[in-house]
Amino acid sequence: TIFKKIKFETHENIGSGPISLPEMELHTNAAMLSMRPDIFEWDENRIEQGMIGASHALNCMIPLYVMCDPHDIHVYPQVKAAHNEQPTIFIYDSYPGGIGLSDKVYENSELILKETISMIENCSCESGCPSCIGTESATKTAKNDAKRLLGQFCK
Repeated sequence: TIFKKIKFETHENIGSGPISLPEMELHTNAAMLSMRPDIFEWDENRIEQGMIGASHALNCMIPLYVMCDPHDIHVYPQVKAAHNEQPTIFIYDSYPGGIGLSDKVYENSELILKETISMIENCSCESGCPSCIGTESATKTAKNDAKRLLGQFCK
């Protein structure tokens, strides 16, 4: 892991170097969305970009439906999760032991997923932007990929 220092206005690189931080461990509760990697026949990079967009959109919508601060919950995508080696999005409470937020996510998952897809669809951008999927993607399919990944969990 490294750090990089840049100037605010010019983005000029003014330094970088290694950084060593202690590993952080948090025992908490989580909900997860695991998907079969073969369902779309996409390459790993496309799956990752779709998951990043879907995770950002979920991170924006979840606090509205579980009534929490956006910093109380984290959404973390992994292309190959350690426990099942499948693309998985983890949604976890950011408090030791959990405070029940991931339980509310699980209970309201259908509504949260549908509203997240709706938010992405109703964004006026063409292929993704910071408002819907978090980044302006280099690929034209990023917005649709995020919607399709989330859509596979809806009935």
